[in-house]
Amino acid sequence: MEERILEFVRSLRNRGVPVSTAESIDALSAVEAAGMWDPEVFRASLKAALVKTRKDGAVFDELFPLYFYGLEGSGEVASPDEELLARLEEELRAMAAQNGHNPLLMLLLAGRGGEFESFIRAAAGAVGTSQLVTRMQVGMYTRRIFDSFDWERMDEDFRELQSRLREAGWPEEDLEELERIYQANREALRRQVRRYVEREQARNVDRVPTSERVDRLMLRPLSSLDEQELQQMRRAVDVLARKLRNKLSLREKRMRRDKLDVKATLRRNMRHGGVPFDLVLRTKRLEKVELMVLCDVSSSVARVSQFMLQFVYTLQDCLAKVRSFVFVDELGEVTSFFQEEEIERGVRRALSEAGIAYHARSDFGYVFRQFCEKYLQDVGFRTYILIIGDARNNYNDPCAWALEKMRDRSKGIIWLNPETRPFWDTGDSVMSEYAPFCREVRVCRTLRDLEDTVSSLLV
Repeated sequence: MEERILEFVRSLRNRGVPVSTAESIDALSAVEAAGMWDPEVFRASLKAALVKTRKDGAVFDELFPLYFYGLEGSGEVASPDEELLARLEEELRAMAAQNGHNPLLMLLLAGRGGEFESFIRAAAGAVGTSQLVTRMQVGMYTRRIFDSFDWERMDEDFRELQSRLREAGWPEEDLEELERIYQANREALRRQVRRYVEREQARNVDRVPTSERVDRLMLRPLSSLDEQELQQMRRAVDVLARKLRNKLSLREKRMRRDKLDVKATLRRNMRHGGVPFDLVLRTKRLEKVELMVLCDVSSSVARVSQFMLQFVYTLQDCLAKVRSFVFVDELGEVTSFFQEEEIERGVRRALSEAGIAYHARSDFGYVFRQFCEKYLQDVGFRTYILIIGDARNNYNDPCAWALEKMRDRSKGIIWLNPETRPFWDTGDSVMSEYAPFCREVRVCRTLRDLEDTVSSLLV
């Protein structure tokens, strides 16, 4: 158990919960003092030793079941009545004396689902689950572990048992009941194996070093992520944003160190015969960028948009000003959501509460006209306009002139398209009509693409 607790502590650290060595020792001491017989007391003693903030408590509550709860499968298994079970155990003992013991067969027939996990753990140890990281591997590992139980021998032992019971004069209805219990509990075991594999996969994700996990997620298409990978991606965005913020802070610190202006120093000290008594320093001013983000939140693009909003607002202290808009066939400003809420909550509100029709058909032309009418006067020479969308306009008027006005007023337009270039200008896509008015047009399908775009604006 000590090893499991320390593994749990490492997982908490990987998720950003600060746990010192002293606190780890305190957790072991608390468990030793409180004991492990009462699950609630065990959980409370660990939490008291390891958790300091409400945010850390949420991470603790998420990870604790992955390390300390059983598979809880006893409620889904079939069990014989007590009289049938007593007679069955007697026959199994006699059979074991002749042919050897098959403990798993006894558990299957007795319906002791709570004891399946020890067999599953042993089988998983033989198969090995250290490489189990993605959800796509769950089915494969479930099959490997389940098939390792030598079902051919299990079926032979069960048929032999049926023959012995039939010869002993057991009624056919009891034999049929045992057949039903055997098949039902075999499927219950399969379900428990899958739950075990899913739990191990979730644990392995947290055991993967942060840098390795981020590197792998960076190249995954955002549109193909499942719910668990989306949660990992949100954490990866925070990691990348912190790294980029630190890089920018270091650059600003270096630029604040004034450099010697040799020519100006020599001119000022001509009266001293060129001896540089009075130094002239050259100061370079660093101007922060203003940003207006227009995010298409139709179903095909919403994933990219939500991560861009999270990325931008995690870095907002590195920008002079940020304003954000979402659109489908009309435009809605969501800047205030991020002033009132935490970033993740703000993103969720932006994708559901902007006062626009989220399930409408995209109309980029009308959106750009609307932007020019309402917000163009707020665009300045330091403002970049960042547009995220697939440019699929549903055969409406593209209104490219509106994008031209936006370009003329701003420092530049950067367009991120989640579709690959071969799909541009196919069907209802009008990308080629918008591209001439953009400073840059990029394919943006992964977190790496988002990072490169934001970095190019700030660094």
